[in-house]
Parts: sequence; structure tokens; C-alpha cells
Amino acid sequence: MAIGGAEDKLGSRMVLSELVARAGGRGAVIAVFPTASQVPGELGDTYTAIFRSLGAAVHVVQIDTRADGEDPAHLELLSHVTAIFFTGGAQGRIVTLLGGTPLATAIRRAHRRGVLVAGTSAGASVVCEHMIAQGKTGYAPRRESVTLAPGFGLTKRLIIDQHFAQRHRIGRLFAAVALNPYLIGVGIDEDTAITLDAHDHLRVLGRGTVTVIDGAKIVYTDIHETPGARPAALLGLQVHVLTSGCGFDVHPRRPVWPPTPVPVADAVAAAAPGARAQAARASTLPSERGATK
Repeated sequence: MAIGGAEDKLGSRMVLSELVARAGGRGAVIAVFPTASQVPGELGDTYTAIFRSLGAAVHVVQIDTRADGEDPAHLELLSHVTAIFFTGGAQGRIVTLLGGTPLATAIRRAHRRGVLVAGTSAGASVVCEHMIAQGKTGYAPRRESVTLAPGFGLTKRLIIDQHFAQRHRIGRLFAAVALNPYLIGVGIDEDTAITLDAHDHLRVLGRGTVTVIDGAKIVYTDIHETPGARPAALLGLQVHVLTSGCGFDVHPRRPVWPPTPVPVADAVAAAAPGARAQAARASTLPSERGATK
């Protein structure tokens, strides 16, 4: 579950409530990693209070040095949690402190056995194999507008950006996809999230939009040879704007829209399978009686 940042923490908390529900509801046990933040203690306390108010048990995993990634207590904890959550901050801090450690391996193993891995802002970007480490704002794709780095590799098909509309990051996601059209770019707005299941079905929830950038049908781009600051050409790109209830199936690269609402009368009829048959019998009853006479 990847959240675009600045999720509602005081009101309905729809996104965070969904996270807890998917982690097991009242039985959820969440390991919170405030590793990306420069104020990890403060952020850890914030999410501890929120998740506990939603019924989950919470353990904050404090990572100050790479040696903490070898702590047996941290490794033992991950064998019992139902969710792992990365807070916002700087995604580079997460991979610098955890990359290549036994704890990073334990996170991947937990994910493979079905533990929910979630992150907001920087924590959303880091779940990808190809991670946007930093970049520049703007609309046009430029080679110098994005810097990529390895992430945790929990999804190999997506490259995720966050605070997307609010920080005008479409150009750098264009560039990331142009540089490797195998990837599907996913730009997530604030207070908005995607879920990605084991079959790579992506679904959207929250109050903003998710922009999906699909480069599979690019017919031409010169981003690999233009000077870094010059806008690059990008022809044949597909862009989808998804809202809550919409989705995207990754393997066929196919957008999914919410089902058409069923009119109330039809819904009632569908809920009573014998209703149509009874109505049909009633309409023919007088003639049937006449025939039997």
C-alpha cells in the first residue's frame, strides 16, 4: 500500500483506517519505521497514537545506524507483525541505513509471506525496485529532472512518485518512464493511496488522483541523447488519471473503472431471484385458467 503523503490524520483518516483494516483490524500488529525522517521520535509517536486509536498494536523500529539493521530484536519482531509501515522523510535515508542488512532481507521475506508493507511519501517510493531518489519539478521530461536509485524491490513493474499534483512532479515521472518504458509510472496525490495485490491488481482510494504513465507504446523519444536540461520528445505515451474506485491491472497494462451503479429497482429484482419468474407466471395465469376450463 503506497500513500502519496499528507494523509488525513485528524478527520475520517480514511486511508490510514484502510491500512489498519488490511493489516487485520483489531488484530493488527504494525511495525512503524520512521527511518526516513530527521525527527523519527516525533513521527513514530504520531503514528503510534493514530494506529492504536484505530485498534492496532504498534512497535516503533528505531534505525539510527546500519548496525541497527542487524539487531536480533528487530528481526524477531518482524516474524510476528501483520504490517510494516514506512513514514515520510527522505527515501535515501531508508535505503542507505537498511540496504543490504539482515533487516532488509527480513522485510522482503515478510512481504513474500503476506505481511502488508505500506509507506507514505518517501516510504511509498522505497517499495519499488527502481526508486525515484530525487528530481525537479515541472511538466516537460528532461534527462536531468530525475535521479533513480535501487529501492527494496517489492514491486519490479512500478515506479512510484508521491505528493504528485501538489508538487508538480509529472515531468520527472515522464522522464523516469521514458528512460525505461518497461516501468509503469504511478504518481500519487496527497491523502490518496494505491493498493497492489499479489496478482498486481492496483486499486485507488482516497480523495485525490493517481496518474498512471504507461510507456509500452512509446513510438519515439530522444531523452537518451538530448542534453540534460533540454526537454525531450515523448510520442505515443499513454496517461491515465484514476480516482477512488478505479484501478490498473499491471500485467495486461489495462485501466479498470468502477462498475456501473445498478438502479434501485433492478437491484431489488436481482436480490429476489424468483421475482421475475413469479411475475411471468402471474401475467399468464388468467389464460392458463381459461385453457384448463
